[in-house]
Amino acid sequence: SRYGLPQLPNYTVHGVNTQGENIADNGGLRAALSAYELYARRRPAARRAVLPGLPDYSPTQLFYLGFAQIWCGNSTTGALKSKMVEGVHSPNKIRVIGTLSNTKEFADAWKCPVGSAMNPEHKCVLW
Repeated sequence: SRYGLPQLPNYTVHGVNTQGENIADNGGLRAALSAYELYARRRPAARRAVLPGLPDYSPTQLFYLGFAQIWCGNSTTGALKSKMVEGVHSPNKIRVIGTLSNTKEFADAWKCPVGSAMNPEHKCVLW
């Protein structure tokens, strides 16, 4: 699959069921990024901060890593099927990839080429 999820015949994520939460994920990430950028403007040292063991990542890249790691985890096939049939949330991996690939600032921070999987040419920005 495009997102690296197991193939489950006859199961798909229902966009109508997940639409509201997908929009919330996108808007929530934008709000969090705005808050982080305001914080960093007020505290210039924050723009130079590094984490021990991760010196090669910028603070903005670490912001996005923090977002993604929230959704790290494994789901059983049964749990994934249940989420696809009844859930209002997309599977975690799709929540990360879908939200980040829809964010220009993410693509800028990670230098993703335009047209790549994580920086599609056309993005959907509602807020």
